[in-house]
Amino acid sequence: MAPPGYNDGGEGQRIVYLGSDHQVADTTETIRRFLDAMPFASPADRTNTLGAALIVRLRNRWAGEKPIVQITANKSHAGKGTTTDFICGRVPKADLLYQALDWPLQSQLQKQVRANPEIGVIVMDNARIDTAGGHGKIIRSAFVESFATNREITLASPGAGEPIHLVNKFVVVINTNDGALGDDLINRSLPIRLEATGDVHTRTSGIGNPKLEFLPANQGRIEAELNGMFARWTAAGCPLDEDVRHPMGPCTRTIGGILKENGFIDFLANQHVRRTADDPIREALGILAAAKPGEPLRPANWASVAVEEGLAKKLFSPADRDTLKGQERAIGVVFSRHLEETFNVHKEENGQHVRLRLQLRGGARRWVAGEHPHTRYIFTVLEREEHLICE
Repeated sequence: MAPPGYNDGGEGQRIVYLGSDHQVADTTETIRRFLDAMPFASPADRTNTLGAALIVRLRNRWAGEKPIVQITANKSHAGKGTTTDFICGRVPKADLLYQALDWPLQSQLQKQVRANPEIGVIVMDNARIDTAGGHGKIIRSAFVESFATNREITLASPGAGEPIHLVNKFVVVINTNDGALGDDLINRSLPIRLEATGDVHTRTSGIGNPKLEFLPANQGRIEAELNGMFARWTAAGCPLDEDVRHPMGPCTRTIGGILKENGFIDFLANQHVRRTADDPIREALGILAAAKPGEPLRPANWASVAVEEGLAKKLFSPADRDTLKGQERAIGVVFSRHLEETFNVHKEENGQHVRLRLQLRGGARRWVAGEHPHTRYIFTVLEREEHLICE
């Protein structure tokens, strides 16, 4: 939040602001009304949305050290575009069509940045696997990943004009219904999940049309409330959230601190849940964990469970899929790569919703007294919660 005049924030952060004083609100009422109207899957998704909006406002602070905002939904028209608009606010954005090849993405961005150097957000709206020609199984892009790791970006696509060298001020937003992100994108993401129920076309929000009415009418107020959040955090001594665990630590600890100081908790609390859901391999392992929690099985037995659960195509390569030995070898490779990872799964059991947090453990050891050492794997139950299913 730069005051009017010259602001010397060091190299890359020297700003002459010629506008009027920023409006600072002492509540977050408008923000809360918007967030309460959206069908977020969990309180963490709600908090993450506000966190993403804060990152956009502070995007110049962390060059190449910002999470990629990942917005998913259980159906079309659940509110992904509306959530994106809230996060971006009035910051100019570049709209990119996802492509499996990097050069078309780079070309699109280079042309848009040349036309508007003030662009601060890169939005890949409704990213779909079939836009890659039907050959991809997941959404991945080394070019997009670079925006989460590189302090400087060079855009030099053939046919898009002279190369452009930029300080990486950009925030990347990817929203999708049907595309799972690759590991590198998931690991660097800030996940937001929307889960709409019923007929989305007849749903009423209580604030009018959030996208076409509420956000345009209240954008100035929302910005004032975000400014107020910054001001209260600054007055409190700029505390960091040391409980946040994310590869983009400086950014996420700062954002977590701002959110906590203003009464918003659960920032990134859904990270492990979304990793399990959005990574196809981890999703398959979560299904195995739910099928046999707490049971130490040999690789051959786990391979049989995978086949029974319909996971052969996800977990076994075509070369391993048709033989028992191949399946046993393949499941062992997958398990060895995910040892000690945790999985959050839900299942129905005896008329109850059961939530489990499990950890994959195992390897070669003496599993039974008196037997020779051999290899088994087990999804150890770390937490278990049960809730009655309401009819």
